[in-house]
Amino acid sequence: MVTKKTFRFVVAVLMLCALMSSCAFAALAPRAIHGGVLGYLGTTEDEFQAAVDNFSRMLPAFSFGLNNSPLAQEYVEFLIAFRDHRHIIHFYDNLTSMLMALNSGRVDEISLPESTARYVMRSDPAYRILFTIRMPSAISFGFRAEDTGLCGDFSKVIEAMKEDGTLKALEEKYINNADKNPEAVAFENFGEDAGKITIAITGDMPPIDFVAEDGNPAGYNTAVLSEIGKRLKKNINVINIEAGARSSALVSGKADVIFWYRSTKGMDIPEETGFKGENPLNAAIKDSTEGVILSTPYYEWERTLMLTK
Repeated sequence: MVTKKTFRFVVAVLMLCALMSSCAFAALAPRAIHGGVLGYLGTTEDEFQAAVDNFSRMLPAFSFGLNNSPLAQEYVEFLIAFRDHRHIIHFYDNLTSMLMALNSGRVDEISLPESTARYVMRSDPAYRILFTIRMPSAISFGFRAEDTGLCGDFSKVIEAMKEDGTLKALEEKYINNADKNPEAVAFENFGEDAGKITIAITGDMPPIDFVAEDGNPAGYNTAVLSEIGKRLKKNINVINIEAGARSSALVSGKADVIFWYRSTKGMDIPEETGFKGENPLNAAIKDSTEGVILSTPYYEWERTLMLTK
């Protein structure tokens, strides 16, 4: 005969088992992960999402080993994340709105170049790294297609600054050892006869592209532009715009130069990870538009970090 006490005990055990099973299932079940990205000008959000979905559909066909080289292991973490859960990508026109979306829980993670991600983490220790994506990338200045002479002048100066170590020194000072509030660098005035170059910056990729709280550009961007102005003996005029308005600023004549366009060599995923085939994401990452020509890259990085909070 089952006593009431025994009955209650059995019921309690069954409920506990059901709860544990439910929790285990929930932990294993795929879920939608919302991610934030600073929008690419040459790709719509829908096109980028289609590439992400195509990439994810490829992954279950491969077995990703855990005993790989450190390089391969970075990719494995990324591959498993995109294999096990659907990532829904949201484009943002500026860094502030993307960080607000992460802080409020509208997105679960955001993608940033390593230097920008670490700058954000220094500003607020609550941010943490989910995983690293090894994706060699670079930034160039953007010009109207007809401004080949100006584009060529910038490229020559950039190459000279690389060769004489100026860019490396500025990178070390303003990026690798960046302060939370880096100093502004003055632009030399060469007089009215020297002409003026209007350059639009966004402030959305600190400490590379930085705008201080008072609205004035500072840090690496002003240092690079100041040096270019000196070498070209041109007056530099800087204006602030949103990242999504970069191309329109050029086309409209509001700016002669756009401070950054991202380019990437893509993710060359090592075969030792177990992945084979062409990565659809590489074709989708396009941050330039028709009618825009690019200078020689002036800053490069190897890794993109996925942050959460």
